[in-house]
Amino acid sequence: MDSFRMRFIIGKLTDEELHALRRGEPIISKMLLIPEDYRVFHYCEGDEIEVETPEGDRIWTTICNMEIVEDPGRVIVILTLTRSGKTK
Repeated sequence: MDSFRMRFIIGKLTDEELHALRRGEPIISKMLLIPEDYRVFHYCEGDEIEVETPEGDRIWTTICNMEIVEDPGRVIVILTLTRSGKTK
């Protein structure tokens, strides 16, 4: 089987959070993952990850800080994000 990289997108960012990112301010967000999804979550500090508002607006961000909280049934990933220079 070929290997692949799964792309995660942080969803449900508020308009206020999106505007803060566009102003260059950091935001804190979280992802709730099941353990199986966390096994393919290979992001680390310095990586870029896309965020999205409920309306579908997207922006690339850089992970400045990341904390992982593991539980038997879920994994919580707490991220500090800043706007990336990426323009995809």
